[in-house]
Amino acid sequence: MTAYNLTGENPTDLPKRAIRALTEKMTVLPDTGRVNDADDLYLVVSESGSEYLVDAREGACDCPDARHNLAADDSCKHERRVRYATGETLIPEWTNADAIDPQLGTHTSTNPVRAAADGGIVAESDDDSPPLDASKRGECDNDWCDGSNGDSLPCFDCFEYMEGQ
Repeated sequence: MTAYNLTGENPTDLPKRAIRALTEKMTVLPDTGRVNDADDLYLVVSESGSEYLVDAREGACDCPDARHNLAADDSCKHERRVRYATGETLIPEWTNADAIDPQLGTHTSTNPVRAAADGGIVAESDDDSPPLDASKRGECDNDWCDGSNGDSLPCFDCFEYMEGQ
């Protein structure tokens, strides 16, 4: 049975499908098999090994839940997973990070994004490097910011980090 305790200290209602999208083990694959080179199409492989086609542009999934149980304006957990994995939908700041599937967004070109209470985003880091100010993997990582040795200005986070040293 799936536990639906995602809220930690600041409980706010999230639909059960959103909780499942964040906590269950699912893999979002953007460029493989029948979705290879197809913009906004994703294959989502669920815990059970079932594979579903999600069209992020149209907001559609071919899973039985989406076909039979949902109203036209609602989304299944697979569609929600794609939106979280690609950063299209912000992960609420108050969610328990330990409850979120650690593989969320592993195969997508953009990172999942956590919202902050002030409306910004939460940047998490295990080291002393500055937080990244980039929407896609590899855009910042402090390498593209030329800083004091390059031809252009660094991003704000890298600038603050360099000034603090």
